Amino acid sequence: MDSLFAREAGEVENAFLAAPFEEDGWNAALRLFARRTGSSRTQLLGLGDDATLFNFMPDIDPAYQREFLEIEGWRPEVNWRVAASGRPLEILTETHYDIVRQHSGTDDYEEHIRRWDGVHGCQTVLVEGEGLLVGLAALRSEREGRSEERDQKLFAAGASYALAAVRMQQAMARRGAQMTVGAFDAIGVAAFLIDRHGAVAALSAAAEAIVGEGGALRLRRGRLGTTRRDADGVLQAALGRALDGEAMQQHWIGSPHEGEGGVLCEIFRLPRREWDFGFDPRLLVVARRAADIPMMRIAPLRAALGLTEAEAAIALRLANGEAREAIAAHRGTSAQTLGTQIKSILRKSDVAREAELTALVNRLLR
Repeated sequence: MDSLFAREAGEVENAFLAAPFEEDGWNAALRLFARRTGSSRTQLLGLGDDATLFNFMPDIDPAYQREFLEIEGWRPEVNWRVAASGRPLEILTETHYDIVRQHSGTDDYEEHIRRWDGVHGCQTVLVEGEGLLVGLAALRSEREGRSEERDQKLFAAGASYALAAVRMQQAMARRGAQMTVGAFDAIGVAAFLIDRHGAVAALSAAAEAIVGEGGALRLRRGRLGTTRRDADGVLQAALGRALDGEAMQQHWIGSPHEGEGGVLCEIFRLPRREWDFGFDPRLLVVARRAADIPMMRIAPLRAALGLTEAEAAIALRLANGEAREAIAAHRGTSAQTLGTQIKSILRKSDVAREAELTALVNRLLR
């Protein structure tokens, strides 16, 4: 028995430690872990900010995930497994569940776990802190019954290997962030990578220079902000919208036309990867110092976008951070006429919004 246990524990160790590096490695490790612990399936669950960040179970029907979210299965008053959460690497079993179920859990959750063969099993916390909890569980059906001592011992051994793998995945995400900003360093671009909390996960050397020169942008307690209170509210709201799913935004922080050094901030939402565990950066912010694009650049802008001379002049002024009212006054036209011209510019430039237009012109001409 001891030699068989050691062999099976070794298989689980190898599978988890390979998981971050192999395609479908996490699914393979969780499948093997389920077999070795005599479980229907094993689960890797990430909770944060009062919501589910990820809920991985190999080969589970997508209906499971939808149902889990519908019943708000991340809430301890709904899910007695969450309510039973113990210390990191403390193994909780059916004995603990029996106690917690007396004062936590809902009928919806009980029906949910019976439908998806998760009535029995054991669990542990792998990572806790910084607004994130990562838990590992082995789920057993009523037919499979309660876990036995050997199953629990193998689960405990596997949990330590799973923790090492999660930490490796986290380190790779951080290393990936550094490599990403390193690529921006090579072309001298000021880039900030923002994590799911809105904090700066990494920044390029050019970005460090911008926040260190006492201009429009600053870092405070690890978060990107501005030196102007009114502009800071706008930037924080924009970052919040991007974290909620808005694809691309552009904001001037301190317009050069207000007599100070301005910065153009472009905010991009990064694609999610299946196995990022909530560690990977969520947003990319590219900051460009304001430097008026000279009017002599109208000709190449006309050629690039197929604009008239008047349209190119308007597009250039928008890209330089001028407000519509100032552009209309300078040209001696009404706001309505200017609005019509801008609509034509957007159509010819194949963009939907003014922010996308100004971002395009800045990329073409700066």
